[in-house]
Amino acid sequence: MDSGGPSGAGEAPIRPARGATGFRDGGGEPLPTTDVRLFRAACFEAAGKGGGRRVDVLTIPGLSSFEAVTIAGRGESRTVLCHAHLPLVAFTDTPPEPGRPLSGFVDPPAWAEAFGAAGLRALRADELSTPMSRVDLAGLAEAELAQLRYWQPDTLSDLLFNWWD
Repeated sequence: MDSGGPSGAGEAPIRPARGATGFRDGGGEPLPTTDVRLFRAACFEAAGKGGGRRVDVLTIPGLSSFEAVTIAGRGESRTVLCHAHLPLVAFTDTPPEPGRPLSGFVDPPAWAEAFGAAGLRALRADELSTPMSRVDLAGLAEAELAQLRYWQPDTLSDLLFNWWD
């Protein structure tokens, strides 16, 4: 995913890569997959650096475009979302509720550098709250664009981290 920085006026729009929605054209190439083992290892590494006392791998029922892990410790808890097809992670202050839009996105905590070392880009809250009118959809497949027309996401976070079926 290409980001021209925060979504302020005069800056380049964010351009998600093919597979951002989790859908692909029927005859198209399979989507890449993010290595879940690498993501979970980065979570344990991050928890150790951040004083985490517990790492819970959340079971996401049904279809989703992400994996989720909650790291708890030192009086705070953060849920880390890992995109299933793109090397992206995001942080929320509330665990996901199946079928509901995700909310509570926060900036990466200080201990998030473990994800960068694992090749995963940590998204900032202002990137995730980018309105769809500021998102360049040119890199998405037709099947993804059809899903966008159907689900009508409001923000980049809705596009990236979804429960669409």
